[in-house]
Amino acid sequence: MVGILLNVIGIIIMGLSLLFIKRTLQHEREIYGEVELIHSEIKDYAIAMGDILNDFYELTESNLDRIENLDIDNSIMDIEPDRNDGGEEQDMSSIFIDSDRESPDLQQALYDDIISLSKIGLSNEEIAKKVNRGIREVEIIIKIWGDRRS
Repeated sequence: MVGILLNVIGIIIMGLSLLFIKRTLQHEREIYGEVELIHSEIKDYAIAMGDILNDFYELTESNLDRIENLDIDNSIMDIEPDRNDGGEEQDMSSIFIDSDRESPDLQQALYDDIISLSKIGLSNEEIAKKVNRGIREVEIIIKIWGDRRS
């Protein structure tokens, strides 16, 4: 009689164990599915960020080329003013917004400060903080004006 009772209790405990194991496995599968979903979203996000960075790089390169072309055109106009077909002479400062305009002396001083800080070996972020300008603006100034000063 005691043996039968122990066998019944053992079977009940084994059944409860199997139910507990089944529920734990189901919960782990749900967590694994969520982890896979998060992983795929991270991969998609990384691809999208790569595309955005490539587009931004192309945009900055095209804008730098445009500014360099404007600068070259302005220097050609200064050298040969009689080729100006009677139109108004374009000025490099006309592409800037009025609120961004500074006197040429202040601009030149800013460019000189940025180039000298760059030659000292400061990073673009440190230079931007010191001259109170944006990092991208400092990078563009170094790229354009750094070649001319060297």
